[in-house]
Amino acid sequence: GEVNDGDDANQNSHANQEKEDDDNKHKEKLGQLQGKCIYHMNALFDGTLAKYTIFEPRLLTNPCSHPPECTAYYLAKLSMLVARVSSASVGIQLFTSREFCYDNLSSGVYSNAADNLEVCAKALATGNAGLLDDISYVNSCSLSSGGIAGEGGEDQNSLKDEDAFEMHHRTEEIAVMSRKWLRAMSATGRKGDAHSDDKDAGFCSKESFASMLQNLKPWIRVHISHYIHLFQHLLAPFRKSTWQSLMDAESYDFIKLIWCIKYSMGMVFLLVISVYWPAYRTDFVLAADDDPMKVVYAIQNGGWTMVAYCFATTQTAEGTVKKGLLRMAGTVTGAFSAWLALLACESSTFELEYNPYALVAWITATSFIATFIATERGFGARIALSNSFGFGPIYFVVTQILIVSYVSMIFGPESRDEVIVNRMVANLLGIVMAIVLAVIPPGNYGGDPGHTRKINNFHWHSVQTVVELLISCDDVADELLAKNIQTLDSLSSKILRKSASMQEITVDFEKDAARLQKMTCFKVDPRIKMEIGKITRDIYVASFVPRLAAKILKGESRLLLLEKNGLVQQRLKEIRADMANDGIAATSQTTKENFHLPSSDLPDREGRDDIDLLLLTIQWLITEMRGHNEALKVIGVNRCGVYQNFNSK
Repeated sequence: GEVNDGDDANQNSHANQEKEDDDNKHKEKLGQLQGKCIYHMNALFDGTLAKYTIFEPRLLTNPCSHPPECTAYYLAKLSMLVARVSSASVGIQLFTSREFCYDNLSSGVYSNAADNLEVCAKALATGNAGLLDDISYVNSCSLSSGGIAGEGGEDQNSLKDEDAFEMHHRTEEIAVMSRKWLRAMSATGRKGDAHSDDKDAGFCSKESFASMLQNLKPWIRVHISHYIHLFQHLLAPFRKSTWQSLMDAESYDFIKLIWCIKYSMGMVFLLVISVYWPAYRTDFVLAADDDPMKVVYAIQNGGWTMVAYCFATTQTAEGTVKKGLLRMAGTVTGAFSAWLALLACESSTFELEYNPYALVAWITATSFIATFIATERGFGARIALSNSFGFGPIYFVVTQILIVSYVSMIFGPESRDEVIVNRMVANLLGIVMAIVLAVIPPGNYGGDPGHTRKINNFHWHSVQTVVELLISCDDVADELLAKNIQTLDSLSSKILRKSASMQEITVDFEKDAARLQKMTCFKVDPRIKMEIGKITRDIYVASFVPRLAAKILKGESRLLLLEKNGLVQQRLKEIRADMANDGIAATSQTTKENFHLPSSDLPDREGRDDIDLLLLTIQWLITEMRGHNEALKVIGVNRCGVYQNFNSK
């Protein structure tokens, strides 16, 4: 008997170990999927992917029957929609992973949306818009946008009613935009297509004219966007909010102002000494005293110094240092390659005393090698050059072409060495000045976690505002109810708009600073990128909170939400006290994590579930925001190889 008991115990232990291993594998897989969603959500945010293809309309696809459409517009919309679905997917996974009995999330109502997304993915991967005919639509609004109604209307309407995250609506938008993008990518078969709005569209039709205007928009915007951006900045000093933000330590606007002042002072200094300092204007040159071109070299050197300073300076200290080093490397190697080309291709048999065919061949071959080195591998090769070291090969190509052009077409072989040396020295001086000004404090560091913390703090204050508004409406007859509903709707839009703007700046700063990550000095902590991705996910969740609260206040379930001294109001007051007393810096949780209303309190299950979801989402966001704050505290800023942490504030 003892032997049998021992065997049973061993079997149970083995079974428990296998179950634990399976659970760990499942959690690992979920973690990988979540990380993948966050990565793509961050990459696709605000249509970033489409920015690289803005000048890639399909200009040669059946132009006689219909002008091509601008694919970038549809790709931008599509990438934003996919980012939002990725965010909702992560939110659903996070909620279902917690032991919370929320009927809508624990049921299989999202299987239809998952099937539709899979169909869209296959259609986009193969370029076959016909696959989208298999999608069953739930939202009737999509029918007018090119969708196709599926069968089983009652079942689908019930899915629509139970979809708290509006996953079906978002999926249908992706399906509609996928069809539009696939049609824009290939004009073949559009005319007369079953789902086309322009079956009889000719080249001079109204639809063709609209398509032509759509193509012209990106080109027109390029020429006027800089003036619009400049005009907006000219108005900034006249806004009260601008001066108020300079006094806010968390806004980083003061540091940005100092950064702009330092850059302007450097440019003004170089301009002033080029005009008013005779010794610099005439003697900043490497040439013999009797060289007739000495004055020309000196004037050019002053201009090249300013150009190098201008283009070596970026929006962050780390980015300026690293781009400056890359520009130095590109300038020196490009100048050396140009010297070799001019030396090898010199020939008195040609009018310019250089063999133009040999020069073209040399430049073509070396530029190809440099471009290949600077190009990302895999799918990234279709988008842009390497963010890490792409500037080095770029300036190699630019320097080589300029020197070869100057010497072969203007100065001649006798000035070859002087042109190359002066071009190098002038550029190196401007680059060094940009690097020196960048490291002089205060500096705008892209690896500073404060930029990310700024978004997190904004979400914290927004959630606090929602909780305060819901508590202030503790009476159904409150005259402020309608005003609070409007405030909540506006707050949801504000979170999306303001957070998106801050997120874009933060991502740009991190991307600019993260060049040459193998370089020990000014290395950006890789954890900052993951935190940016997580907070990007929180943008949609944070905007979802006031929108859901407004929806509850508009419906019958507000009776339960606004019941004075009721369970919901008590819970909200606990959350308010927790946020006010402990703040975002708290590491412990003082409120109950899982709160669930008894089903008897409200006959409307959907309303009860909405309130449950609202409270859970608020509590989850509080936990997440405190986790982000804790993670950002330990991330330091790398200044000259030394991490410095100023995050105790």
